[in-house]
Amino acid sequence: MDPLLVADSFRVRANPENGASEVRGFAYHLERFSRSVRAATGGAPTGVDGFLADARRRIAEYGAGNPRLELHPDLTTHLRLRPLPELRQTIELRSAGRVALDHPERKGPSIGRFAALNRELGAEALLLDEPGNAVEGATTALLWWSGPILCAVETGARVSSVTEMLVLDAAAAADVRTERRSASPAELARGEVWAVNALHGIRPVTAIDGVAARLPDAERLTRFREALDRAWEPVAQ
Repeated sequence: MDPLLVADSFRVRANPENGASEVRGFAYHLERFSRSVRAATGGAPTGVDGFLADARRRIAEYGAGNPRLELHPDLTTHLRLRPLPELRQTIELRSAGRVALDHPERKGPSIGRFAALNRELGAEALLLDEPGNAVEGATTALLWWSGPILCAVETGARVSSVTEMLVLDAAAAADVRTERRSASPAELARGEVWAVNALHGIRPVTAIDGVAARLPDAERLTRFREALDRAWEPVAQ
């Protein structure tokens, strides 16, 4: 199968009170997909607005799951409706070194390559830049704590993470200081690290390259998971 030009996926849940389908930060996912489609096609017509309107309806009808919005090399758009996989609470990272990517800022072209890396490493592949600092996980953005400061990766050569943005917004709302920094895998392993994405939310990293990471502050983790859960939005308009 040819690599996707663009993809965007997320967790859909049924609202516990009314059963309506919801996605955390859904509007941001739709905007990111539209923006990436425009970048991938140079603005060529794709009917993306109509596609997303129809996708909303189909996702809402399908209910809980892990759907994926796709732009294929022939410039056709597709919605892949997929069941919800097992949700995990923690994750292990293993360095994959510097992996040269054609479009590191775009989700989609490297999905197959990242999946193969994860299988080969037996853990979430940790991508590094040329100096050896962490960039992102194959399916996750990285956040870590330096004392009371919540840190995010400063490099722009990676996918813009919706979940990272939601967590950083929650930190700002709680008057928690945030910074963008560079850190090597060894430096990360000395602290509390979170891997975040739209499917699993916040997962503490248990080990990096076989070195145990610091156990999470349970109260703080709960507080931020609850804050992230305030970002659920209805799928149907």
